[in-house]
Amino acid sequence: MSSNTYPIIAVGASIAAISFIRTLRKHNDQRPVLLIHGEDRLPYKRTKINKNMVRGFGKDDFKMADPQWYSDQNVTLLYDRVINIDSNERMISTKSGKVFSYGKLLLATGAISVVPVISGLDSQQIHSVQNAADVDRVLAACNNKQRFLIIGAGVEGIETADQLVRKGKQVIVANRMQLPLQKLFPETITRLLEERMEAHGVRLFKGVSVNSITEVDGVYHTRLNGENLEFDAVIACTGALPNVELGRKAGLKVGQGIIVDEYLQTSDKDILAAGDVAQHKNGVVTGLWHAAEHQGQLAALNLLDKPSAHTLPPFRLKTNVFGLYLFSGGYEAVIPDVDEVQEQRHGNILRIMYFSEGKLKAVVFANDGDRAKLYQQALFERWDKKRVAHELPLPPKMSFLFSLS
Repeated sequence: MSSNTYPIIAVGASIAAISFIRTLRKHNDQRPVLLIHGEDRLPYKRTKINKNMVRGFGKDDFKMADPQWYSDQNVTLLYDRVINIDSNERMISTKSGKVFSYGKLLLATGAISVVPVISGLDSQQIHSVQNAADVDRVLAACNNKQRFLIIGAGVEGIETADQLVRKGKQVIVANRMQLPLQKLFPETITRLLEERMEAHGVRLFKGVSVNSITEVDGVYHTRLNGENLEFDAVIACTGALPNVELGRKAGLKVGQGIIVDEYLQTSDKDILAAGDVAQHKNGVVTGLWHAAEHQGQLAALNLLDKPSAHTLPPFRLKTNVFGLYLFSGGYEAVIPDVDEVQEQRHGNILRIMYFSEGKLKAVVFANDGDRAKLYQQALFERWDKKRVAHELPLPPKMSFLFSLS
């Protein structure tokens, strides 16, 4: 094997790629792997980044493995960017001018932020929070800026607003929809979140689009709902799209993401794709950490000729913002086939459960985080109402600790 030839190359050091490598090694496949990482730090857990703006973080605070792990696992970690794939010759080229040949290739290039086009601003004036470098820029801005406009009230937007408020900043949130996290929660919970945000001083503008912003002497201005607003920085949390550029260059079938079958195989027999870049049956792109981790495992099993079909588990999200622990599981499926809805409250706990033919199909709640894993299990296993009532009672069963002196 020449120095520029690897039996396996993984592009994008996401959890999908790390899970892929771990699964290969678990099954005693010790072939060398080249892992190409386009950032300036060890591969890290991206979901931690914008949730830890208050305390800040070092380059390796959220690393998924120590440097020694890569060496021990016969993985060459290369800090570079792939700029082209020649699938006919099974070769890749990098930004630094390196060329490598591969036997099998995993594309785990994740997603890229959607940067809105706003009259009066260029893209460099709009922050995002998709990766560590993005958040580093926001934190640098926090050093001398006090007022922030966040465009978008999805998960990233709400988590970023929470962190900035906790850093003592003034926050405006502009949301095209009528309620924050509207796609993930029913109105009962989104109204509660809205109240908490306003109690923390967030100015929430609903059903609006930010079409133009002007800058005068370093201060930004826009007009929403007839009100003139001033702020010092703009953060766009307007979603992300699969990073399919390399898939296109390789000649793969591409839709919204790189199209894969249930075994994470692309249209090229030597190329797999996993994680946020992959598009599954019915056009589904998962965009979730644990889903990407699972897909990396399945891609490795495919490569090992031990194929295991991918199934789409219920979407689930957990976040802790503005003093609320919020959980949403399977909520995207509540409209079809739901025949019973149970809304229950106890103390500060609010939960809503959705049943179909007596089985749990979706659940959302606020402030029952100690039992989040149990709710997740109930959802995946489709518990019946009797089991839910027994194992997830409300109020929760009390536990007591006794000590003998």
